[in-house]
Amino acid sequence: MERKGKFKILIVDDDINIIKDIISILIKNPDYVILTTSNGMSACQIANAETPDLIIMDWQMPVMDGLEATLQLNKNEETKDIPVIISTGVMITTADLSCALTAGAVDYLRKPIDDIELTARVSNVLRLSAAHLKIKQQNTVMQSQLTSRLVNIKQLKELKLTTIKQLAIIKTQASNVNHQIFNDTILKTEQLLNSKIFEINWDHFESHFELVHQGFFKSLLTIYSNFSTNELRLCSFIKLNMSNKEIATIIYTSPDSVNTARKRLKKKLGLLPNESLQLFIRNIQTINALIILIFIML
Repeated sequence: MERKGKFKILIVDDDINIIKDIISILIKNPDYVILTTSNGMSACQIANAETPDLIIMDWQMPVMDGLEATLQLNKNEETKDIPVIISTGVMITTADLSCALTAGAVDYLRKPIDDIELTARVSNVLRLSAAHLKIKQQNTVMQSQLTSRLVNIKQLKELKLTTIKQLAIIKTQASNVNHQIFNDTILKTEQLLNSKIFEINWDHFESHFELVHQGFFKSLLTIYSNFSTNELRLCSFIKLNMSNKEIATIIYTSPDSVNTARKRLKKKLGLLPNESLQLFIRNIQTINALIILIFIML
């Protein structure tokens, strides 16, 4: 059954009486939309199509059990953030609880279903899930802002290099011109182009990067405590999914030099030849935070 509401909850159980019991409790809340199915396989299909805010999943079911379904949901990019509460009347030991949480469940509900416990657990999970989604959305915006700022810096440096080349041509062509004001103007322009106004303030960059990817540098140093400053910066650029050419422009080197640095970094991390450095850096566990990103200051 389905009603108008704020949160969509999928109940998965092969016992129709259990489904009726859960519905009778949750239906009291007008903010809940209730969806139902009888096995883990169809639960995964419904999750893909409907993107529920919460799934209450029975452990033991035909076709596909609740644990396997939870594992499948966590492997799917579209459904991995949907919280799952595992329900069972048989698998109730501490070891079972640990097994459910390891599979990706966020909570555990024992049968027979208790009204107060069910209501409290559903409410808590939905509240935490909503907060997590808000943080994720905010983090996506901040990530985009940080990347855009680096792209702007890259474009600015490309303009600087082009201008310096043009000035060099002008100086060569005007070498026979004995005009002090003309020569002074070229000199001042060169000094401006080579000033710190075009350089990244690394302290600001790293502090703002940490706002978006809180704990990233600490996690890296936990893995390998002897990382150099340049290696940490390279990791941050890789985390931002920047190409070798983009990185080279920002740090005034060649793409080949960046590629060499990446190979050394991969070796230092102990990664095998067939392992992806990009994937390793991207999967380093970070703690998100609800903050407002201040743009990188030049």
